Amino acid sequence: MGEVIAFEELVRMRRRRVALAVHARCRLILADSVAAARDALVTAPASDRLVRLARLRKLEELEEYASALG
Repeated sequence: MGEVIAFEELVRMRRRRVALAVHARCRLILADSVAAARDALVTAPASDRLVRLARLRKLEELEEYASALG
C-alpha cells in the first residue's frame, strides 16, 4: 500500500511540475503578444487603432490574470 501512495505522490508532483512549466510558457507567450500588440498599435492606420487598442487591453488583462495565478 505504501508503494501505491508513493507512486501517486510522484505522479502528482510530476503533473504539478508540468502544469507550472506550461503556465510559465503561457505567460511568456502572453508577454510577447502584448509587446507585438503594442508595436502593431503604433504602426496601425488611424482606422484600425480602436480595434488594436481593444485587443491590446484584452491581452494586458489576460496577462495580468495569468500573473496573479502564479
